[in-house]
Amino acid sequence: MNGLPENAKKRIYRALLPAALLGGFGINPVTWQGPDGDGHVVLTAKAETGLASIAVRTRADARDEFFYIELEDTSMNGINLNFILIRDPDGPCFRTDRDDEGAPTLFGAVRRNLAAEEQAMRAGLAPGQVCTGLRASQQALQHLEAFLVTSGHTAYFLEPLTYASAWLFERRGFAYVRGHKLMDDIDQEFQPGGRLHQALDGSTPFRQPDQWSSVRGRAWAIHDGILEAVGATWDGLRMVKQVGRHAGVETFQRAAY
Repeated sequence: MNGLPENAKKRIYRALLPAALLGGFGINPVTWQGPDGDGHVVLTAKAETGLASIAVRTRADARDEFFYIELEDTSMNGINLNFILIRDPDGPCFRTDRDDEGAPTLFGAVRRNLAAEEQAMRAGLAPGQVCTGLRASQQALQHLEAFLVTSGHTAYFLEPLTYASAWLFERRGFAYVRGHKLMDDIDQEFQPGGRLHQALDGSTPFRQPDQWSSVRGRAWAIHDGILEAVGATWDGLRMVKQVGRHAGVETFQRAAY
């Protein structure tokens, strides 16, 4: 598909974008023109590569996109969902993506902005979130699956960035290629009497005693490195979604987000 002319690529890839989401910001889902004309939607799909991304901005000159999706072919003719971002451009944002010196935190994997993270946590965000979301992930994934059907794919894969995102993708029908046991162990150890529950000792704002009972609470504690208490790290998880099928996986039953 990436080797096709630009107009042909645009006709194919525009199926990835929910029309209602674009229309809500005055962007035509067919022409991709918005209040500023062209430039609201940027498709990057270079010929002879297996990578494609779409960025959508409320204004053509906006620095940040409110919707971004990146797909990649795998060597086994599969599809990786490398990244998906859906944020509210009018909602509150927190500088969790930059440290005090302005350097990228890479979602906290390399460095952290503790003050911004605490503000984001208290505002109800999960680790890795910079801004509040639009609650449109299910809609976006439905469009992705429709797109995959037209291109002959039956499944797609991703690597969850955080515990909260893994739980969210479980609810969207994903199963684990790697990491199911880790998720089960995390749930067991966060129960009263478990080692992770005991490590919620109030030593940091991200390790408060009541955090075991919610997805975001657990996610922030894991982001803070609490898995050291069980000799584990948040690494190597991989999930798969069969198109049109919900796997029924639930590693944190009856969870409050």
